[in-house]
Amino acid sequence: MEDINITNFEGVYEPAEDSWLMSRHIPNFEGNVLEVGSGTGIISIHLARRGHQVTAVDLNPKAVQATKFNAKNNKVNIEVLEGNLFSSVQNRRFDTIVCNPPYLPPTEDYDDPELALAVEGGPSGSEFTINLLTQAKDYLNSNGSIYLILSSRMKEFKVDWKRKVIKQEKFFFERLNLVHFF
Repeated sequence: MEDINITNFEGVYEPAEDSWLMSRHIPNFEGNVLEVGSGTGIISIHLARRGHQVTAVDLNPKAVQATKFNAKNNKVNIEVLEGNLFSSVQNRRFDTIVCNPPYLPPTEDYDDPELALAVEGGPSGSEFTINLLTQAKDYLNSNGSIYLILSSRMKEFKVDWKRKVIKQEKFFFERLNLVHFF
């Protein structure tokens, strides 16, 4: 994988195994991309380097700053917006949506509440992902699809999407899956 230079910002989810799994193994696809929850921008930068028109959204203003900084530092053009899920891209459609969602159930107290938002996916760990998948069809072009990271620590859930595991990696306490929803 090409060198991507990332500067971490305090209060922003630092790229970990899940971010690298998506960055390294997301397959090639056509069209414009929306990344929900961009964090430092690692995934958006990777996709912009592949030639995609990328829009990155994050609820955390520090993450918006980090994505803008890292995109500029890596010489890629990314539209970066602050917003919750799809609030900042109303009436727009994308070919692909990507997200490394918060997927942990609440487990500890965080000194920084913005960082907690980046890792906690709701009481079961699945609520954020279900909410994203429920709303996503309104923001996808026909034949559009979604790539998400899912963790074995999340509670199983059912949604009206077909899914296929693209890549799975096992770590000490969990399995991470890059999953294609279509």
